[in-house]
Amino acid sequence: MTAPAARALLAALLLAAVPAAGAAASDAGPPDAAILGNWLTEPRDGIIAITRSADGLYEGRIIGGNAPQRLDARNPDPARRSLLLLGQVILTGMRYGGEGVWTGGRIYDPDSGRTYRCRIELRGDAQLQVRGYIGFALLGRTQLWTRYLGSSMTLPATAP
Repeated sequence: MTAPAARALLAALLLAAVPAAGAAASDAGPPDAAILGNWLTEPRDGIIAITRSADGLYEGRIIGGNAPQRLDARNPDPARRSLLLLGQVILTGMRYGGEGVWTGGRIYDPDSGRTYRCRIELRGDAQLQVRGYIGFALLGRTQLWTRYLGSSMTLPATAP
């Protein structure tokens, strides 16, 4: 094999390896990024996209569900009651505390119109334990969200 041919072969092998290495690194990501993505709420009526905001904290936005035209009717701010829930940020200020736990933020419950302190714990790769509470973590409610891998943002209506 000639020197130019050997260099061309080496360059081709290096170029083929670069995308594979980059994909593996982005899939793993830092441990605090494990909650990024779409999550199906426990009552299976909403899809929440968790992202990292510009300030480095985590937030969750309603991106789908079983009632896309539902208004934020119970919001304590009368001016917001005519807004669609779809697109609203309901999870704010979450900070990674280590060992698969995020704290320090707040979660808005559109069913009650109340905002609670929040704690999130990653359970494996596909579940989040989301706890909203008042004051102490003992006084609150927990939901188990599952990673949503579907492509439709419209969910079937749940039975009353």
